Amino acid sequence: MDELTRGAAADLIEALLPLDARSRAMFGGYCYYVDDVVDGLVCDGRVFVKRSPADELLRGWADLAPAYPGAKDSWRLPVTAVRDDPERVREVIEQVAASLPRRRTPRGHRARDQR
Repeated sequence: MDELTRGAAADLIEALLPLDARSRAMFGGYCYYVDDVVDGLVCDGRVFVKRSPADELLRGWADLAPAYPGAKDSWRLPVTAVRDDPERVREVIEQVAASLPRRRTPRGHRARDQR
């Protein structure tokens, strides 16, 4: 993992505070989550936001591009967005996270939790 990507992921998580955000090394970059929902990736030092019903918030500000070769297009934030406008980044990512479906717990896990 390159230092640029590692630093960009750390800066993003800091910008997302006080949201419940975390990142995890994955796909040669970092996958980031808000409230346990995957919201996007950080690859090659760039922040990518998952396509969602909240796409209108990103249109005209971010551009569509694959995070890595072979990936589906996602919203690539401007290079300096996290540094120059962390409030906008946080607001947009928070709304994207709220618009995405929550991961369902498999039935077997739910039953085991209720014992």
